Amino acid sequence: MSTSCIAELPNTPLDIIGDIHGEHGALESLLKRLGYDDRGTHAEHRKLVFVGDLIDRGPDSPAVLRRVMRLVESGNAQCIAGNHELNAIRDESQKHRSGEGWWYGRREAEYDYTLVDSEEKERSFLPFLRSLPGALERDGLRVVHACWHEPSIAKLRSANSVIDAFRKEEAANEPRLEALVKDLRAVIKKSTLGPAAIRDRENKLELIPELARLDEANQMGNAVKVATSGMERVAKDSFWASGKWRMVNRVPWWEEYSGPPVVVGHYWRRYFPGRSSSAQKAQKAEADVFGATPPQQALGPERSVMCIDYSVGMRYAERTEAAKPSAGTGKSAQSNKTRGTHSVQFNGCLAALRIPEWQLVFDDGRKSLQVERA
Repeated sequence: MSTSCIAELPNTPLDIIGDIHGEHGALESLLKRLGYDDRGTHAEHRKLVFVGDLIDRGPDSPAVLRRVMRLVESGNAQCIAGNHELNAIRDESQKHRSGEGWWYGRREAEYDYTLVDSEEKERSFLPFLRSLPGALERDGLRVVHACWHEPSIAKLRSANSVIDAFRKEEAANEPRLEALVKDLRAVIKKSTLGPAAIRDRENKLELIPELARLDEANQMGNAVKVATSGMERVAKDSFWASGKWRMVNRVPWWEEYSGPPVVVGHYWRRYFPGRSSSAQKAQKAEADVFGATPPQQALGPERSVMCIDYSVGMRYAERTEAAKPSAGTGKSAQSNKTRGTHSVQFNGCLAALRIPEWQLVFDDGRKSLQVERA
């Protein structure tokens, strides 16, 4: 396993797999469709690449980690850190981020997932996650979880590990954040806002400029956060996403990108643009980054950035939605026996981008797509 912050991609055909988010069944189905055996060996000598966000939300993050670890250890796969891996490495149980409870051995009402074994976490999972690089590259191709931002990538190149780079950036940004926190506390002191307001979905929290500026500085002042979570700027209005009221918007950085092709995940793309379940409407801010852009279209003026996160991370919510009683029948749309299988009509799916073919293959057999590039 590599300990470099920026590692080298092999000069072989690749299958780059998008955000998995604990969907072990989807991963196994996709690997089978792509032609890999249990060790990740392929008859055509292809190699696997994972763009990060292996974990959280879905039913079995521990099984996904075990599978990807075996593939990496066999030498047939590479994996980079996403923002969810970064959160797991930081191991901050007090944060109570939505979908991460399995990592701390606690249940969340919204999710039906397997809890981590604490011994396996310390012995196996944490060392693996700490070893993951922040990006991969070779001549003519780059892979990063969220954003290829040259100043941020330059900082990662000089670091020994993602977590070391994160902590160094965090320390350098601390004085600025402390000043912004002071401004925010002054505003809160004059209001009736409590700490729970940001996670109260039933009562809209209006945009607080001081909190928005703090969130923007917290994101943009850390190179690792930019690479794993993207660029963010103060929003015009607050919006609900991932369990709290948000004050900053994701920036479509690819509109200003110029350089070799980049493959990313992270951004909640849709296979069917414009079609939203109520589950996906909860992620409206993320989905709107693409608008009506076709799912096979590369992004930016040079069509050189390709997002391959097709929202398999929303399947936990789609299963819940499918199990609700149908109007007028009193029966669930899908029985408990079929939940978690492809009998549910999922919108979200798990994708692999085949290079050099630039073809998208999906876990559940829906039509493959040829990427539209410049």
